Amino acid sequence: MSKARLALFPFAIFYDCITRFKNFLYNKKILSSSSFDIPIIVIGNLAIGGTGKTPHTEFMANFLKSKFAVAVLSRGYGRKTKGYQSATSASTSQQIGDEPLQIFNSVSGIDVAVCEDRTNGVNELIQTKKPEVIILDDAFQHRKITGSLYILLTTYSKMFYDDFVLPAGDLREASSNKNRADIIIVSKCPADLGFLEKKIITGKIGPKPQQKVYFSCIKYLKPKIICGVEPWQNNQTIVLVTGVVNPLPLKDHLEKMGTEVQLMKFADHHNYTDLDVLLVEEKLKNAGKNSVLVTTSKDAVKLKPLIENKDIHAYEIPIQIEFLFQEENEFSQYLIEHVRKV
Repeated sequence: MSKARLALFPFAIFYDCITRFKNFLYNKKILSSSSFDIPIIVIGNLAIGGTGKTPHTEFMANFLKSKFAVAVLSRGYGRKTKGYQSATSASTSQQIGDEPLQIFNSVSGIDVAVCEDRTNGVNELIQTKKPEVIILDDAFQHRKITGSLYILLTTYSKMFYDDFVLPAGDLREASSNKNRADIIIVSKCPADLGFLEKKIITGKIGPKPQQKVYFSCIKYLKPKIICGVEPWQNNQTIVLVTGVVNPLPLKDHLEKMGTEVQLMKFADHHNYTDLDVLLVEEKLKNAGKNSVLVTTSKDAVKLKPLIENKDIHAYEIPIQIEFLFQEENEFSQYLIEHVRKV
């Protein structure tokens, strides 16, 4: 823990007491939660972002949609609207948020909606869309709804058991709350993670007998054109524009392709402006004639409307998750059996 965060330790103790008391009230049913007659899969994390919830949500939605009517409900962080909003082909990130729009664009044949009041959002979805299963995105701490299945993500590079609560650490609540999860996924692992290290990590997590622990990694897919017509080349200079928690893995991936990468890092969920685009254009000009803009799928939904009429060659790098140790079939079958039995 850094000296700056160590100085915040007393505030973290106070924050920890508040969250523990809130969870105590829910655990003892002093505070009530709403239950529903359909499966509600809750996915989330203990830390403040950057664990890969969106690609895992996309994976589950893609898999389940072949057998069930699937809906995804999110708060819609960063949007400029209020209340319940259902995603359509005309939706923008300003209306529903960047991650819900990314999910809607990436997974066809499902319903995506946002609502800051998750209970109202679930009720609205059930009444209007009639899903057979709802995935609640980033809702592990949202205890006003009782989920039927809880999936907790923790990042390989910063496991929850090595962290502390805010503001001294990055946890929204104490690590002991991992016990509420039915499934714990260690995300963003190295693709070559060894079996021995898997055993060590699982031991440190200390799962209960009924808890499942899985391991996943991020796979970068082929660059996808956002605007411009030039085919991808590995020898071009890249201006990497991101508004994510940690862009360094993507930067490393691009550099391994033999390209020079100049990073323009914005805050997570950054809403891009025309001024930002001017800065990007200046960066591209200085980078040379063959420079191109590269970004994430999450950022692409916000950047595309601002750059599509400009003389910019831009690409997004889609990602998907892969389960390690041949765990995908076990995880997928677990989901199917859960949805069928609820």
